[in-house]
Amino acid sequence: MISVFDENTWRTFVRGFTIYDCSILREQGCAFILVEEKDDRDVYPRTRFLHMALERPLDNRFGMCESGNFTFATITSSLDPGGYVAVDTASCVYSVSAQQMGEEKPIDEVIDMSTYGGRTGIVKKVVRAAGQVYALGDYRRIYRRIGLDAWIELGKEGCGVPLPQAAVVRSSLGFSDMSAFACGDMYAVGGEGDVWRFDGATWHDCAFPTTADLRTVCCGGDGVVYITEMNGSVWAGHGRTWACVAEADIAAGFQPVDAAWFNNRLYLGGMEGLWALDREEKRLVPLQDVEADAPNATNGGRLDVSPDGRFLLTAGPFGACLHDGNGWRRLFSAFDFL
Repeated sequence: MISVFDENTWRTFVRGFTIYDCSILREQGCAFILVEEKDDRDVYPRTRFLHMALERPLDNRFGMCESGNFTFATITSSLDPGGYVAVDTASCVYSVSAQQMGEEKPIDEVIDMSTYGGRTGIVKKVVRAAGQVYALGDYRRIYRRIGLDAWIELGKEGCGVPLPQAAVVRSSLGFSDMSAFACGDMYAVGGEGDVWRFDGATWHDCAFPTTADLRTVCCGGDGVVYITEMNGSVWAGHGRTWACVAEADIAAGFQPVDAAWFNNRLYLGGMEGLWALDREEKRLVPLQDVEADAPNATNGGRLDVSPDGRFLLTAGPFGACLHDGNGWRRLFSAFDFL
């Protein structure tokens, strides 16, 4: 097994930063969002975007860009073109591909992001669904990436998610996650029990049976859609048929923020580490209880499955691990460079 970093490259690219999010394009290619460790809360921490091609020698393995413009960015991978796309809450964009590496124009500078009452929309998460990259916004806005410096709001294509007919629309209406079986079978979730299914032409309200704050959604390889609440409770179903399959009471700030289907198992990840769903016991279990080699919370939490479905990447604040379908291996850890 190769060493991803040596002391010099660790000091150059990572030291003084913690990992906030991760994405994987292929077994030897992955990317991370790093956030500066700061005691001064009056100044926003800087953000680094670090991508690596592990098959390359150390002196040509890494690409990195640092910016003070980003806050709470998330990242995903894309096959067409092959690379990575990161978007923050203020719609600032960073991308890596064969054509370019660096900041792009913010989404609100290339399209109109005004929402209910003329407010400028925010982005809660960037995801890959059915092979395409989407930025998920408040007020049920979804923005699809169509190229470099190019996005389109789904409503402009006649397939936006409608707002309710009410005098006051709550700002909590908006999506925190999206997943897909195919381009004609996608689910978006968020807000207070807000679940919608896209059939390729129209979004349909799934009449979800709770008004809880929803955080993740995963279209599983078993044909079931899995949705998590803010407290970690898990619902399963499809269309307008849903049942709670696991109850949880995870503290706010430590709840799952990513969900992934891999190796016939639902993985959930957050700041407290990784969980697996035990449907028989109707509960979440720490992943280390069912996989002896599972990462701990220092190097596991955020999750991403490669576009071909063969690899699962996880990252915690101080390291990252990779699952190749046979088991976990640690890619790197800050504790190797103390």
